[in-house]
Amino acid sequence: MYINQDKLHKLRIDKNWSQDQLATIAGLNIRTIQRLEKGGKASNESLRALASAFEVPSSYLLTEEKEALDYPVNVIKRSVINCYDFSGTIAREHFFWFALFIILTLALAKLISLTTGPLLFQITSLVLFLPWLSTSTKRLRDAGLSPWWQLMILVPVAGVILLLYLLTFPTLKTSD
Repeated sequence: MYINQDKLHKLRIDKNWSQDQLATIAGLNIRTIQRLEKGGKASNESLRALASAFEVPSSYLLTEEKEALDYPVNVIKRSVINCYDFSGTIAREHFFWFALFIILTLALAKLISLTTGPLLFQITSLVLFLPWLSTSTKRLRDAGLSPWWQLMILVPVAGVILLLYLLTFPTLKTSD
């Protein structure tokens, strides 16, 4: 179930609670509160704890539009728009939709650059660098790894292969 992040944030602000205070009152981990305010998925226990803390029905906190957000086009759009946000996580399947978008975009830019010169490919690469870095950081964090593993890309062949392998790790299971 997905929590309506706007409602959750508004309820918390209306009560003048910090995320830490809400976590204490609801009996949840502060990282859970942070994840839910960024639009994460909530367990039944977390949903009940938040509803109890705010004294609202559980259904009030839920959103129905999250399914539409999981379409590949929307995942790609969110990854590009939120390229300056290096916090949070991204699911493995969402990451690979975004990676496919990057590969296809760069391939198309390279194909066009064969006739027009290398400038288009270079600009496209620069524009996509920050979203790729941000999304890779979130993916490594989701797999329970340090984002510093991205520095392996600096090692010519083995580093790229190792980084791609690390990006395929499953989501780290955390308890709410």
